[in-house]
Amino acid sequence: MKTIKTTFLVVILSAIWYPVSAQQTVSWDILKDVTWSQKYVASLSGYYQMPDFGKQIELLDNKPVLVQGFYVPVDVDGTIFALSETPSFMCFFCGVGGIESVMEISVKEGHRNLRRVRTDRYIQVKGIFSINRDDPDHLMYLLKDAELVKVIR
Repeated sequence: MKTIKTTFLVVILSAIWYPVSAQQTVSWDILKDVTWSQKYVASLSGYYQMPDFGKQIELLDNKPVLVQGFYVPVDVDGTIFALSETPSFMCFFCGVGGIESVMEISVKEGHRNLRRVRTDRYIQVKGIFSINRDDPDHLMYLLKDAELVKVIR
């Protein structure tokens, strides 16, 4: 009987712990490990500065992650937004940070909580992290199937 109780307890604790531990929390400091080199981009018929990602970033590619940042809406439907290391008045377009300080977020189908988040709220989201290596129409960091975890402030 004791073995059954112990086994049951281990199974329950594993089920509770696994979803939390399966997602790695990613900091903006990790995402800054990028160097740049001149490369030919065939789709644009020219040479451009292209990112070379650090080892820690490469290990995150196509993995579930948690990330925190400032909410910046991009579309009126609330299905795509940007998550920034800094508030919108300090964005990388203004010269404060680099392109590595912002991430393109695609909301998980059916997930509607992000429509109610106001601009520049500091939030935590979870999703599948992806490196964009060659599509100039998107940011270099993507978070797919994103869901709001919480509004921090």
